[in-house]
Amino acid sequence: MSQSIKLFMLPGNYVAVEIEAEKSIELIKGLQKLLGKGGEDVDDAIRMIKHFNEFYSLMQRKFKDFLTPRKSISDLIKENVLVDKIKLSIKDGKKIVVIVFDKSITLPILETALAQLGYTVEKDTK
Repeated sequence: MSQSIKLFMLPGNYVAVEIEAEKSIELIKGLQKLLGKGGEDVDDAIRMIKHFNEFYSLMQRKFKDFLTPRKSISDLIKENVLVDKIKLSIKDGKKIVVIVFDKSITLPILETALAQLGYTVEKDTK
């Protein structure tokens, strides 16, 4: 059974998805394996999602919209970054994660990868 996922563009031509927190780690790991990208940024993003409540509280205290995972300089130079930033939110009692991908991940690449991972893509015009 395929899962539905919201896919949308942000200013600056960044591609993003919105997914429940429990499913987001599996998605990031699947995309990392399929696309062969991601290093310290993926590890840090997963750490932030695993500790959702603490980082969500931090975002609210500091009035931040997004959290930026650590990225190594060598990964940036090699264009090996997958996750640019993440947003943690709570909607209708559900923990939601918005994952903003690096500029090297284009809409067609992500659509194809999500389809291969078994997701049904819902395009959203945010």
